[in-house]
Amino acid sequence: MKSLPVVFSAACVSRRGIARVAGCLHHTTRRTFSVLAILVALTGMLCVAAAATGDDATRERRYRRFQEKRQEILHGMQSDLLAVEQWCLDREMADAAAEVRRNAEAFAEAESRGSLPRLAAAPISENPSREDQQWQMQLRRHQTERGVEMYRAARDALRAGFPSLAYAMVSDVVRLDADHRQARSVLGYEHFTDPARRDEPHYSGEWVSPFEARMRRGPEPKVDHELYGWIPASDAARYEQGLRPWKGDWISAAKESELRRDFKNAWDVRSEHFLIRTNVSLEAAVRLSRHLEIFHDWLQQNLAGFFETPAVMRDRLEKTDNGRRSREHAAPMEVHFFATRDEYNRRVSGKVPPTIETNGLYWQEDRRCYLFARPDDDDLSTLFHEATHQILDLHTTADRLTAARARARKLRQKGASQWILCEKSNFWMIEGLACYFESFTITDHGVSVGRPDFIRFESARHRLLQPENFYYIPFRSFFGMGKDAWQGHPDLPKLYTQASGVVHFMMHYQDGVYRDDFVALLAAAYRPDPTDFLSEPSFEKISGVKFEELDSQYRLHLLQLEDEALAVESETGTSSP
Repeated sequence: MKSLPVVFSAACVSRRGIARVAGCLHHTTRRTFSVLAILVALTGMLCVAAAATGDDATRERRYRRFQEKRQEILHGMQSDLLAVEQWCLDREMADAAAEVRRNAEAFAEAESRGSLPRLAAAPISENPSREDQQWQMQLRRHQTERGVEMYRAARDALRAGFPSLAYAMVSDVVRLDADHRQARSVLGYEHFTDPARRDEPHYSGEWVSPFEARMRRGPEPKVDHELYGWIPASDAARYEQGLRPWKGDWISAAKESELRRDFKNAWDVRSEHFLIRTNVSLEAAVRLSRHLEIFHDWLQQNLAGFFETPAVMRDRLEKTDNGRRSREHAAPMEVHFFATRDEYNRRVSGKVPPTIETNGLYWQEDRRCYLFARPDDDDLSTLFHEATHQILDLHTTADRLTAARARARKLRQKGASQWILCEKSNFWMIEGLACYFESFTITDHGVSVGRPDFIRFESARHRLLQPENFYYIPFRSFFGMGKDAWQGHPDLPKLYTQASGVVHFMMHYQDGVYRDDFVALLAAAYRPDPTDFLSEPSFEKISGVKFEELDSQYRLHLLQLEDEALAVESETGTSSP
């Protein structure tokens, strides 16, 4: 029988199949057990404390210092804005003070939501009074100086080996100084001036991706319509009247829906990195593409060390003329979104065993994600699970092909065999990361991921912390499991549960102290070194921390997560989803 591709199993272990064990325990009982478990864990920590090296402690202190420096700069900017506002109030310049206050509120909102300013800084007013010119110049000076300060700190963080933190700080630079060209270039933005707004007095252009700039330029510019995606600007009025283009003519939206019900005539919706093909609706495809683009951008910023090598990242941040970091994929990643489960099942038939029911699938051989619409279900967890597999796989396909060819030459094999991800170890992180991103949520207030009350993490806590449901494989054995050992394990659902918890630990423990080490392990698996392909990547070697110490830290992390989940339940009056 043909073996399944490594990234198979996306939604094979359904979240509905994971028992929500002991979910009705009284909070007092659960908290009492937490206190006892903390004492046990602390005792264990004392036993393994000697395993920690001085380098480990030094690395954690350095990470903490960069975090503190980052917060110091951000808080300094808030103080600068308050000082400028007070300067205006002291001179009874109410309108100017209100303008500074709006800048402060926009900065605070962008910081809390993790969003970036889109518009370039407005020009200083022409022929202002002396005092008007003073406050505007003060504001601009603070923005520029704080941006420079943060950018230097980001470069220092990258040199110290914290690429994820460094790229987060580069995003901070743009929030501090919207027109910091180096930071914009590193993040993949270019300056664009909309011809229709060129004459507006407070418009100095926008910072957009190369894809958006290309869509909006040229003799037939397109607009990104809220409902219909990228369409020719000249066609927007017809779309809003209920007309749709069809083979050189215009037909009603109802007629188009009838024609496109056959997947052969499906809608094709192109966004920057994705192509959504669906027979559900145009609006549904646009919605999926928007969520996927947000997810893709989040991955690029927060797992920066995966998408670029350390040498390339240093080159981008160190050089003054660093070129542009392209935000476009060479070819769009395809997602096929079916109107019914039956259509989906027919399409994935032969890809998965007939005895397994899936809610979604990324199939490595044809590089596509397959999903279907579920009535009255707005849950996008399966979408983000599959997209994780797809994005990570397609971004590094060429690297694995290079390694496979190098291996074939070294071993004098005929032809390059397929490189199997995590064939001998570390398979947990492939599925664990995808399960972790099922918690990815997009709201009007920004993005959240890893919320403590999410069912994957709730199950991980129960498996480790509740004696009657205890199931745990120590890190040394867990990390040592390869593809076959994982996929053939008799307790596969429990492995998914632990993998979800371990990824949460890697991403969040001590404000992310292990995040870059985890990303380095992930990159080593997906992007194998063609000069050293016989070595297995080891988290113990990358982090310098013994697995036994990680076991103890993981327990402490889940205990803290338990308290955070209880706090969420107390605030909302609801239990975990």
